[in-house]
Amino acid sequence: MYNVAFDGETVPLSDVQENPARYVKRLERAKVTPGYAVCLCSTGAAPLQLVIRRYGSLLHLAGWPEDGHRHKRDCDFFKDPNAAKPPSGGDSTAAILATPAGLNVKLDASLTLRETATDSRGSAAHTSTRQSRRSATLLAFLQTLWAEAGLNQWLGTATWRHWGHCNSQLLAEIGTALINGADAQDVLHIMRRFDEADRTAINAEFDAFMARLTTEQGTTRRGLIIGEVSEVTPTQYGHALSLRQSARKYYASSNLIEHAARSYPHAWRSLGDRGARVIALLLVERTPKGHVKVVDLAAMLCSHAFIPCDSIHEVAMANRLVAERRDFMKPIRIADGDDMLPDFVLRDTTIETHIEVYGMNGVESYEARKEQKRALRSARQIPVVEWDVDRAALDSVRLPAVMRRDMAT
Repeated sequence: MYNVAFDGETVPLSDVQENPARYVKRLERAKVTPGYAVCLCSTGAAPLQLVIRRYGSLLHLAGWPEDGHRHKRDCDFFKDPNAAKPPSGGDSTAAILATPAGLNVKLDASLTLRETATDSRGSAAHTSTRQSRRSATLLAFLQTLWAEAGLNQWLGTATWRHWGHCNSQLLAEIGTALINGADAQDVLHIMRRFDEADRTAINAEFDAFMARLTTEQGTTRRGLIIGEVSEVTPTQYGHALSLRQSARKYYASSNLIEHAARSYPHAWRSLGDRGARVIALLLVERTPKGHVKVVDLAAMLCSHAFIPCDSIHEVAMANRLVAERRDFMKPIRIADGDDMLPDFVLRDTTIETHIEVYGMNGVESYEARKEQKRALRSARQIPVVEWDVDRAALDSVRLPAVMRRDMAT
């Protein structure tokens, strides 16, 4: 992890990520003069400036626009110019647009609900048939945000990743975003890493966010919360969901929990698995008694190091790759065009190597897709590692040797 400099001081970036409250005053001064911080990942003549961005009561560092490629590849502010990105202004009907000012997101969930017809999960009913901009599911938004923050990648330079790092990377991407036309910081709260010393401030930030979720004159204002699910337990009236970053309870109906279990089966079945993590994007509103009611949610399965995965078998593979310090990524479909989308891509081999985890053997459509991808790889001469979970143990799968470690320099 590299150092950053601001307000006449040089500090480890990891400390700024883990303890943002500690640096508020110094970042505020640097935001005024000279107006930026500096990343020290490179010793080049031109300093790599960083944006100092306010989100809620804290300030966070983000990469300078169009400057990400200049950072070292293992720097948190590095941006791969060849990585898949959301559509830009060329497709004005896309649900998630990348604009010079940041992401512009239209969700298929209502953040402002007026007294009108609603669907079974509380989202406003659509009555217009006029062709308009498409909308993204909560899961599609969560996955896109994860990929934009670079959290679907692992550089092989460490064997762990903490929530403070995830929080910082997510805020760097979402800071100037619009979600359903509203500023992200007004409608989206990304849970902070819990620190007992900051308990009062953390609770105050959350309470301030919830205070904006009002019901007045027939209009209910909702919000979004991102955090790691700790547990889901039954209650007298439904279920209570808790996030690992705080002890607060989020209340959901039994119907919603059943819907989530059907919609996100791999994530839901992995709750409680110590090798996996489940990230939730909650659509919430505040009840008259001050409770937090969940009206919709998305659940994303991740490895222990927060790499998104599609099954518990992928989690096992990702955990092995991290433990062995491999350089890899988990491709996420952001836009149409990828006709293969392997489970993982090893990037430290002479030629990038695909990894496929076969866990639905025998399903006709799955087998057909498997053969289609094999044919495409053969034609393009892309090496592949295949793990058939029904026939072999993970530790028996041979991975190609590491051939490239110079990519991070």
